[in-house]
Order: sequence, then structure tokens, then C-alpha cells
Amino acid sequence: MKISLDWLAEYVSWDDEPEALAAKLTSAGLNVESLEEFKQSFPGVVVAHVTDHRQHPDADRLSLCQVDDGTGEPVQVVCGASNVRKGLTVLLARVGAVLPGDFKIKKSKIRGVESRGMICSANELGLAAESEGIMELDTDLAPGTSADELYGFSDTVLDIEVTPNRPDWLSHIGVAREVAAIYGTKVVMPPVWSYQPSSENLGLKIKIDDYVECPRYGAFGATHLEIGPSPDWMQKRLRAIGSRPINNLVDITNYVMFELGQPMHAFDRAKLTGDTINIRTADSGTTVVTLDGQERKLDEGTLLVCDESGPIALAGVMGLANSEVTESTTEIVLESAFFNPKLVRTASRRLGLISESSYRFERGSDWNMVEKAALRALQLYQDLAGAHVLPAWADRQDPDRKSTASIPLRLWQVNRVLGTTITTDQAAQHLQALGLKVQPMGNSGTGSRNAVDMMVEIPSFRRDLFLEVDLIEEISRSYGLDNLPSGGGYRGAGGGVRRPDELVHTRMRHWFAASGYNELVTSSFLASGVLERLEFADDDCRARTLSVINPHHGGDTQLRTSLLPALLEVARRNLNAGSEPPVRLFQVNRVFWPAGAKRTDFLQEDDQLLPEEPLFLQFAIAGWRQEGLDGMPADLLEIKGVLEALASHLRLSVALEPADTENWLQAGSQWCIRDRNGKSVGAAGRVEAGILEKFDIDLPVAVVEINLSAMDLTPEPMKYVPFTRFPAVKRDLSLLVPAGTVWGAIQETVIDCAGPLLDRVDLFDIYRGKGVPEGKGAFGIRLKFRSQKGNLKSKTVDRAIGEILKGLSGRLQIEPRSQD
Repeated sequence: MKISLDWLAEYVSWDDEPEALAAKLTSAGLNVESLEEFKQSFPGVVVAHVTDHRQHPDADRLSLCQVDDGTGEPVQVVCGASNVRKGLTVLLARVGAVLPGDFKIKKSKIRGVESRGMICSANELGLAAESEGIMELDTDLAPGTSADELYGFSDTVLDIEVTPNRPDWLSHIGVAREVAAIYGTKVVMPPVWSYQPSSENLGLKIKIDDYVECPRYGAFGATHLEIGPSPDWMQKRLRAIGSRPINNLVDITNYVMFELGQPMHAFDRAKLTGDTINIRTADSGTTVVTLDGQERKLDEGTLLVCDESGPIALAGVMGLANSEVTESTTEIVLESAFFNPKLVRTASRRLGLISESSYRFERGSDWNMVEKAALRALQLYQDLAGAHVLPAWADRQDPDRKSTASIPLRLWQVNRVLGTTITTDQAAQHLQALGLKVQPMGNSGTGSRNAVDMMVEIPSFRRDLFLEVDLIEEISRSYGLDNLPSGGGYRGAGGGVRRPDELVHTRMRHWFAASGYNELVTSSFLASGVLERLEFADDDCRARTLSVINPHHGGDTQLRTSLLPALLEVARRNLNAGSEPPVRLFQVNRVFWPAGAKRTDFLQEDDQLLPEEPLFLQFAIAGWRQEGLDGMPADLLEIKGVLEALASHLRLSVALEPADTENWLQAGSQWCIRDRNGKSVGAAGRVEAGILEKFDIDLPVAVVEINLSAMDLTPEPMKYVPFTRFPAVKRDLSLLVPAGTVWGAIQETVIDCAGPLLDRVDLFDIYRGKGVPEGKGAFGIRLKFRSQKGNLKSKTVDRAIGEILKGLSGRLQIEPRSQD
């Protein structure tokens, strides 16, 4: 939300520089992201007087003008406007001036006649969305006076981050309340239209099919409107916050929305049919044309505003073309309503229509502002558009709506949580400064943990306050978070202590980030049809999904049963965007298995219906085609090494066993991952090419997936092993290994046969080709022997190597390679 300080100063006062104000607002919870100096200036544009006007000698629609721009010499300008004439006072853009749109004025010849400047229209200066002809000024300013004297202004604008629970901050009045609380001043509300008794009425009835969908709808009327430009002060304020002025009719509804936070919409009364406005949901197959000229097919259940002939607006999102106000509109029906936020959010997201109005409605509007905002707009229509306001209006409300209950507040709990010694009067002052009403209960000073010291009435604009702790948070904001004791207040038993598995998850994330992997934070929902691409078997618990009936995000409803679709989608986007392969990614996220294991520690019977929610680690390398030893894909070598290094870092025991366990991994190129107890907890390998094709990926992707919930994440105890004072003995062996023999089997045999003196065994080379018998490979391995008791003798090492060669020959038919 952009807040103009010039505009804000109309409602509240403060005695600080903008930077200090921004800092105090941020400390109070309104995060001011930036402080901008907005300036509207027209360098090179001056007031001028048309001293002569003649027909262009070679063009019927052009005029040749002599203009006095205050320099003492007449300026010749070719002008195409139909309203230019001798005696007009105009705005002249001199040669060298740069107009909006980076349009630079140059000396030029137009149809053979020199022109040294341009007489400007309001549109060309960015002062109006549309204009007919040049501007005709009514001013006594002398020629040569800068246009800034008439239309220039500067303002300071705060860009505030508004959290979803505080829709009241989406208005200047909402921010003014916070400023008043900080500086101890009062908020001055803008004037609204006052009811004047009359026999006139709106002539409309309101029908609401379901009050859950629309708890309140108001329709207000105004006639005899004169549409034209908005006054300069309104245009300047709208421009400062990034809103483009249109005309007084449209600008007033936008102005009040940014002022009070209540979106409204004006219908052309002459285009409405019948005497009833009906708020209902759309039937299947309904199509409408919105104000942007687009034909849109609506989902069944989309909330609509209708007259007797059909839809006239998408409730809370956008009006329709069939009721649009135009330059010829003289009578309007002004809508001010309270729509169901979820319905507005769903329609807005599905139609791709996210507007200032929908942004506010989907966060919840202020019930009491429905009427106040409409009366404010009517006052402006009367003042700025010459409107006659109809004194009777239609306002349909949910008859069963219950007002927000007051919240009891205990001073004992306030001071216990905050670590303060705030008195009852001080607490009341802090809450009242924020617009909350307080009713003391006569228990001040008792200090009892159960004594209610005051009842707090919650205003309609504070839709985020429900509990006592919410009020305590408000007191802390008003008191000043920096003023709270550094030691804090109440801390529960075990407060701040994290579970061992959470510590492992944190260490895991930090380790991957330090290793060059990028963490993914993806949606918990699956897009329709994505899961089928993975071809899970029917009896696989991942093949069955759970749908959320009312998702807050208004989009996909199926909870994910696998992390793979999101990972592949992110990999595809990054590769397509030109990221240099390999792309390294990881995520630690939950999946939801409705067909998984059921809870046994349930508190209620319905808890057994909840899905299993295992936590998975998944990391991947995408787009790497290089090969390693013996032609082994480099990405498979890396994910194997990364997993082993991670397990070592976390002191966890995992083993990789060649086995085909997942149909979405390439057969013959995957491992089964087992924990210290031999239980299968995951899989690793390259994603099957057919799966990648379905996700539009034409480069290899190697993935490791581990079910962390199925593992015992308790680190193995650390053991102290003293450093030996004696040097190691290293020997290299070249072995002829039959095709199909894996390194894991060789390593296991070497360790088993070498005895206790073997410290380490490594594979450093694989060669196949000239000099090596067909069907075999030459493996180079390095052995390191060490003793804790003394220096090793060559005979001892030779004896151990002999046992190794004997074991390799007998078990795996591996022989030493001849050095000839």
C-alpha cells in the first residue's frame, strides 16, 4: 500500500521527518519497505499566449501559430488541434523539453514549414487519460512562467507491506490510526453526506440469495451528474500513489477506496433493467463481458451482482460492460457491499483478474465502512460532479449476523507475558489509542490471575483480534517493542527447546545450502492431472489423493502425495530460463497419503481419518550429461557421494543397494536406500526418460528421495579414537575385474580379508581397452595400512595383501593384472 504523506496529513498530525515516521511505523508493525520522493514536474513547458493564428499553407487540418513564450521573440509552432485560436493562453513545450513517454520536442519541418515547439494537450502532459484538443488556460500568469506553477507538485510516499490479517492498513485512514497512536494525536475523519429528508427514493430493492455469500449489500443513488476532469488536488494525490486519474465519476470511487479502504462500484442507472438487484451465484456455462472488453466463461458458483436481465458485475472483482458508466452517464447506482472473501478470492484467481478491489475484499472489508464510504463518495459526487444525492438508499444485511463479542483482559496476564508493570489505566490508554473501546471491570490493583480487569470491544475494522493474547500484542505494539524488558516475560517449561529431529532437519538444510544446492519451497497442492504422469500402481498409497474443500488460496485442491512433480517443474523452468547446468536442488517437505498408515495416538475418532503426513528429503541434479569413471553418469556419482557425505555429517548410517524399487526411476540405474536397521527408506537414481518427457524436460535428472519420517534420526554416538604416532603404508593394486562386478562387492571383500591393519581402501581408476582382456576391466585401488602399536614391516603388509588377493580371486574371480 502506497501512502501519500500530503494526503495522510489531512487526517492526522505528527511532528517528525518522513524518515523518523517511517522508522516508528516499522517498529509498530507496519513495515515501511521504501520512502519515495514523488515529483510531478514539466521542465521546458511554459505558459504561452497565441498571438497569431493562420491556416497552414500546405495542410487543411494544420494551423500556423505565432506564440509569445516570454522570451521577447515570437515562436512559430505548427499545431493540429481544432480548438487553437488567437488570444488563447496555452502550455508550450519548448524545443528540448521531454514529455511523458520519453517524447523529446525537436525543431522540425511539418509539411515544409518550420515548427519550434508544441502546444500541449492534457493527455500529452500526462494530466488526463484522454483529451480533445489543446489545454485552454484561465490564468493571469505571464508568458514564460513554468508549467510547474500550475501543475507541478511534490510529495513523499511510503510503500508499506500489509500483512493479510490487517486489511485496515490498506487505506490512509487505517494508517492514520496507527500514526495517531504513536504520536498521541487524534484522527480527523473526512466529511460525509448528511441525510436530508425527502420523498425521493432509489427505486431499487436488494435480494440476496445466501447471506453467507454476501452478508451485506448497499445501493445508493445520485442523479444529474456532470462528468469531467477531477480537481487538481484529487488528481495529484491519486498520481502520487500510482493510480491514473480518469474522470471525476471514476476517480471518486478510487479516491474513497484508498482513503477509507472500502471498494465501491458505480453502475449506469439507465442501463439497469427492472427494480431489483440480486446477488447470486453463476450457473454452469455463464459467459459475461467484463469492463476490459474480454468475454469470460464463469465457473459455477462465481458470485454475481445481477439485475432482472442478468449479470451486471462480478461481485468484488470487476464490473461488466453492459452497465458501464460513460461520458454520457448522468445517473448512477453506487454499490458498497461486504462480500464473502473466499468467493472473491476464488473468482479473482480463476479469472486472472486481481484488482485493487478484489485485493481488499478477499482480505475482509470493514462492516461499518459499507455505509460510511458510500456517504463519503456521495458527498464528493455532490461537491465535484454537481450530483443530486437521493436521500433514500437500499441496504440489505444478514439478519442473523452477530456482533463481535468483547474480549476479557487480565492485567496480570499482560505483565506476565510482556515482563512489564503496566497499570490498568496505562493498558486502557494503549488500547484506546488504537481505536479499541475499553470498559473497566473495577478489579484494578488486585493482581489476581483470574480477575478480569477490563472488557475490550473490538471495532469492525479490526478483524484480526479474537483472543486475550491478541490484545496483549496490541499493547506491546503501542507500548513499544523496544521498550520491553530485554529478558522478556513469561517463558513456558521447555520453551525454546527443539526436538532432536528438528535439529537434524536444520543441519541438513544448512549443509545442502553450503554445498551449492538451492532449497525449494513449493505448494502443498498438485495441479490436476500431474500425478498421473508418474504412473503409480493402483495399490500404491501415493496414487490416491485427498482434496481440500475450501482451499484458502483459491486454486488447486489436491494435496500432494509426492514431491517429484514440483521438483521437476522447478528444474524445467530453471533450465528453460537459461540456468547453467547442472542445476542442484533440494527440498524438505511433507506429503499427504490418505491411503497411508493411520494414527494410533488419536484423541478423537475423526483423527483416524487424517492422512499420513511423512516428511521427505529430496535432492536432485538436473541437466548434467558428463560421465565419470568407467562411463558412469556424473550425476549418479555425485548424488551417491552427496548422500554418503550427508550421512557422515549427520552421523547417520545409510546403505545404497542396487535395486529397482521405483517405476519413475530408470531400471538398472537406481539404488534402494536402507537405514541402519536394513529398512528401505528411499530410492536414488535417474528419472525415467518417459516421465521427463511428460514434464517437457529433455535433459537427465538424477534424484535422491528419502522418507525422513521412516528413519531413526538419532545421530550415532561419537567415539574418540586417538591419533596414531606411526606412519601409514600405502600400496596400489591393479586388478582384472570381470564385467558386471560392482565396486561395492570389491570393497566389502577387501575390508573383510585385509584384517585390522587396513585403514582405508579407495578406487582411483578404471580402464577398459587395449591390453585388457575382453569382458574385463582394469581397476586401480589404493590401500592404506596403519598400526597403533608401531611401524609396519613390509612382510606384514605383504601378508595382508596376499589375503586380499586370495579373497578377491576366490569370491569374485578377480586376479591381479600383470605389469608386462
